[in-house]
Amino acid sequence: MLAFERQLVAALTVAVDPEVRTGVERFVEGSLDDMPEFLRLGVIGESLVLSILATMARRDPRTVVQLLDRSPVALLRQYVRLFRSLVLFAELELGPTPNGTPGA
Repeated sequence: MLAFERQLVAALTVAVDPEVRTGVERFVEGSLDDMPEFLRLGVIGESLVLSILATMARRDPRTVVQLLDRSPVALLRQYVRLFRSLVLFAELELGPTPNGTPGA
């Protein structure tokens, strides 16, 4: 997982438990690694471009997420949706269950 993607995952993760946060990061990284190469290359390309733009604009990952969410360009909104979906799924799987015990 690229550094920008790792920062994006950290910004999207709401869990406060460090163990869950680490698990979420590992899950997202594994999911990205399991993508077919042609899809992963597209995500990497977007990540690189967005990383450069965020660095040049001196924007933190949370601000980048907010800007991309409101973008008129569907491809940019979908980029955030991909990461948000992976993070949310991992948090639900790894976080505490309704009875308070740790998830799967």
